[in-house]
Amino acid sequence: MDYAKLPNYSAAVEKYTNAVAEGADEKEQQKLFAKSMEVMGSEIIEKLSEATDEKISSLMATKTSRVMSAEEVKFFNDITSGIGNVEKTLPLEIINQVFDELTYSHPLLDVINFQDMGLRTKAITSDGVYNGGTAVWGTFTGDIQGKLNQNFGEYDFSQNKLTAYAVIPKDALDYSYDWLKTFIVLQISEAIAVALETALVSGDGNNKPVGLIKDATVVNGTTTYGDKTVSADLSKLSTLDGSKEVSQQAAKILAPVMKKLSISAKGVPLNIAGQAKILVNPQDYYDFTAMFLYLNANGAWVDILPFNIAVIQSMAVPAGKGIVFVANRYNAYRGKMTMAEFDQTFALEDLQLYTTKSFYWGKPKDNNVSALVTIAAVPAG
Repeated sequence: MDYAKLPNYSAAVEKYTNAVAEGADEKEQQKLFAKSMEVMGSEIIEKLSEATDEKISSLMATKTSRVMSAEEVKFFNDITSGIGNVEKTLPLEIINQVFDELTYSHPLLDVINFQDMGLRTKAITSDGVYNGGTAVWGTFTGDIQGKLNQNFGEYDFSQNKLTAYAVIPKDALDYSYDWLKTFIVLQISEAIAVALETALVSGDGNNKPVGLIKDATVVNGTTTYGDKTVSADLSKLSTLDGSKEVSQQAAKILAPVMKKLSISAKGVPLNIAGQAKILVNPQDYYDFTAMFLYLNANGAWVDILPFNIAVIQSMAVPAGKGIVFVANRYNAYRGKMTMAEFDQTFALEDLQLYTTKSFYWGKPKDNNVSALVTIAAVPAG
């Protein structure tokens, strides 16, 4: 879906993510999140009322529809006839498509690999082999000697509940099931994506994931986490002349950061090739990437950001900051998703309203998964 067609919604999401990044009161964050979802529903309704069928189809365009299963057909029969207040688990096909759609406007969710736990809300994690645990060579009749020193942990994320509105125009119930499915998928996926991406960046661990910007060191049974300190300053690169000089200096500045990311907190060397990313705020993206571009003799733009680090945009990152991280070293799990009819008065009229509920847990494997850097000076005020 092209969210450039929903400018009011984009502005509302920016207010919400800024509030989270600035540590606003939890109630204020919830209020701004709910407001952004309400604005999205309202703006889509306006588009629907203004548009012809052709424009509606363009607005709702998504991946090629698959033939719906019997379970999906039954679900949409229940939706159009009113499902009462009975909580229903969404069909697996819809859940899978919701997660496919998450990456459309939120690329961070494309590089963090969530494991599907089905109906379970407990995750088993491992910190890998360390302290010299290896396989041991010996004779054919010798004893088995190799002991792998590995710690396992179990995390119950049943309290990490993420709820959102599924705003369905009553008029939309007259459309085909394929169209209605697309509408529901877009609504749910965007609501989840905004909250989930924000938590993956700056979540403090209080009934939500631990974000990449957080210091994940556990001290005296820590349950919430503060921000990391800045590890490197790239803001002065903008004063240098020429992208090659910028790249050389950036490599020197980032080398200690990359060295830390390539060793686990327990001292085990890691292969992070192709997994290093840097998250930046959209307002910093073009200035930052422009420093590492030059036009070669063939007339093609070449990106010379050191160490093959990929740049990803996220509104959840504070302006002027960047988060360098190793994508495959973040533990992320998702549990069941359910939907129930929303039985309270809502600000918008002519809507069939439902709530969705889902469960997530996420945390860096250790404190060497990410590093906070400065990429630009932010003017005061």
